[in-house]
Amino acid sequence: MRIARRLLFALAALCVMAPAAAGEDRLHGMTVSCFRWGPGEWDGPNMPGTLDRLAELGVNTVALHPYGRIGGDGSVRHSPTVQDPSVAVPAEQMAERDMTLMVKPHIAYWGSPFSWRGEIVFDNEADWQRFFDDYTDFIVHQARLAERAGAAWFAVGTELDKTLHREEWLEIIDAVRAVYGGRLTYAANWDAVERVPWWDRLDAVGVQFYFPISESASPTDAELRAGFDARLDAMLALAERVDRPLMLTELGYPPHPTAAARPWDDSGPDTQPGFLLARRCLAVGLAAIDEADDDRLLGVYLWKWFPTPRVVRSEFALQYPEAEAVIAGAWAGADAPGDPAGR
Repeated sequence: MRIARRLLFALAALCVMAPAAAGEDRLHGMTVSCFRWGPGEWDGPNMPGTLDRLAELGVNTVALHPYGRIGGDGSVRHSPTVQDPSVAVPAEQMAERDMTLMVKPHIAYWGSPFSWRGEIVFDNEADWQRFFDDYTDFIVHQARLAERAGAAWFAVGTELDKTLHREEWLEIIDAVRAVYGGRLTYAANWDAVERVPWWDRLDAVGVQFYFPISESASPTDAELRAGFDARLDAMLALAERVDRPLMLTELGYPPHPTAAARPWDDSGPDTQPGFLLARRCLAVGLAAIDEADDDRLLGVYLWKWFPTPRVVRSEFALQYPEAEAVIAGAWAGADAPGDPAGR
């Protein structure tokens, strides 16, 4: 089995795409998440209204994140027949609204021994091989779905920090190239992006942009902007070194007083000062991205939105009036029109 795969990978390696062209419109992206696994939500009755609302806010591209569940022995399980329509149906709805699609699969770690996907690592070679065999099956299946759906972008992985040294990643990239004709990235966690050794095999550097931007308890907008600019400049320098454009595969701030210092940490209590700080960080970040005079910067996908009729005030959810106004102000040139509570 592995010999046959290697032959396939060797052929696919000849088809590596060139870097994305300069001068493209910036990606104003939103990740549409789910409360369960996606099926019944992304292809459910609330999705058309969700996409309409996002279009009103200036969103021009949407990311979906199908799940595979990991076990402690490295096994990765997924349900292909259940997940197929959850990508295909919303992809058609996005096309009707002139939105593009990115498919960015995630590994579900809850219920496993791993505290999060960045801690996935194994003590023995048998578990490593089981993981990469199963993960390849999962990610290639998702790539086929992305190809059939006409997705513009596909992420070969998300935040798998402790696996990056393994040579199997080259095989995975080639296997995905064999079934998917769009552009590829990898969503590296902010503190692991410099350790990805195969950016040159992809079409963009992808970073989960949860960098700390200020350690101050009461940062000014100028301090937030300086911190964001410094982090963005560092990522653009990396993109230049590896000769690939840069994509911010996630950007978000939890509604906590530590949002600027620990943007990745959603464990604290929601507070009104926290909501205000999160919105200020978001506004600063969106301005910095759109004002960046660098063709290597493709754009950003915000984290996150739910296709639900009720208002969601949890974690990084952005569907509440004040956050919507920030997004619309940056991307639609106006305060959020229409339904301020989301759909």
